[in-house]
Parts: sequence; structure tokens; C-alpha cells
Amino acid sequence: MFINKVSIGKKRSHLICALIILIKTVVTNYPVPLNWKRNKHKSFPKMTKKIDPKEKILTQGFDTIIEEGVRFFTVESLAGKLGMSKKTIYKFFPTKEKLIEEIVLFYTKMVEKKFKRIIASDMEPTGKFMAIMEFIMNTVGRISIEKMMDVKMRYPGVWKKIEDFRLARQDDFAAILIEAQEKGLARSDMDMKKVATIYMNIVNSTFQPEFFLKNNLAPKDAIRIFVDMITRGLFTPRGVAACESYKQLEK
Repeated sequence: MFINKVSIGKKRSHLICALIILIKTVVTNYPVPLNWKRNKHKSFPKMTKKIDPKEKILTQGFDTIIEEGVRFFTVESLAGKLGMSKKTIYKFFPTKEKLIEEIVLFYTKMVEKKFKRIIASDMEPTGKFMAIMEFIMNTVGRISIEKMMDVKMRYPGVWKKIEDFRLARQDDFAAILIEAQEKGLARSDMDMKKVATIYMNIVNSTFQPEFFLKNNLAPKDAIRIFVDMITRGLFTPRGVAACESYKQLEK
């Protein structure tokens, strides 16, 4: 029995030696790549989102205009903030005016997407109306009246595009008001498409930089008063109560 154990022990030793020799041979002839440890847990290479340089320019450009205004806005300062050359910016935007125009269009597209998300949400129509107006107040509140006036005076073509964009929101407001009407939250004796047209034209013609300057009014305050006037004229008592509830929730 003792002999058998010795024999088995020797066999195991021979087997272990053979395995060691085999492993050494494999490692020698087929070396493990240096990056094996790093890659062994990854089936696929890591995907990183590539930032579109044009979008990067427009985003930073908008922030810069908000901070500095168009009067002090230069391609050189924007290039410095972005860490890129002016040549790269001019590759996408041949002139400063074209760049400012594209920045405004970039921003209006973002606003339009925000409007569409609110309209498509499951909020009550009164809540949608108040959410959009709150968004407008917060947005306008970021820009000084003097900077708005600079855009209008120095780049009238760009300002015209802003006005056209505002007028184009008629359908958005009409959709909200019609939904409110169908749910008994808005007056049933009014044509909401006509109301939306009048509403947006009043906004477009009245809420101009010179109006705020002449009357010493802050845009946010003026919009808040205007919204209060409109809601009490358009919505039913139940609709007004819903608007008031939304205000309380937002405080």
C-alpha cells in the first residue's frame, strides 16, 4: 500500500512538471499582449460621443452673447473661450453677422423643442400654458434690455428672425387653448385660433426693447402681469383656479 502511494505521488509530480513545461512553451511562443489586463473585461472598445465643433461654437457663442452682448462680442474672444483658432470658426461661419444669425437660430430651435415637449406632456392645458410662460420669463430674464436693443439696432435682420419665430408660435398656443376649451378650462364662446393670433401679435408688437426702456419695466414683471390679465380673460373659474394651483406648485 505504501509503495502504491509513492507511485501515485511520483506520477503526480511528473504530471505537474509536464504542465509547467507546457505552460512555459505556450507563453514563450505565444506571449500575452501587454494590454491584455486592460481589455479582458471589455468585449467592445469604449465608445465616446464626438462633440460637433459647429454645435460647440453655437452653444458657447450663445452663452457669450448673453454675458457680453453683441456690441462686445468678437470672433477672437469666442475662439479664446473655445480654445480654437478664428480660422476654424470662420470655416463654419464666414462672417460675424452670419455667426450671430446662426446662434439666434440655434437658440430658437432649442426653444421650439422645449415648447413641443411641454405641449406633448400629460399636464393639464392650463399647466402647459403656465409652464411655457414661466420658461419665457426665465429666458428673457437672462438678457438685459440694453443687450436686446443692441441686437435690434445693430442686426435688424437677426431681430426680424426673432419676431418671425415668435409669431410662428401661434399654433402652439392655439393647440393649448383649444385643449383647455375642450376640457372646460377655457371659455367656450371664443375662437381660440383667433385668440392665439391676437395674443402673439400683441406680444410681438408690444414686448420690444424700447417699450421696456420707455416705461421702466422689467421684462419678467411685464410678462407676469400680461399672463395674469390673459388667464383671467380666457379661462373659466375652474381654469383660473388650475393656473393658480400651478403657480403655488412652482413657488
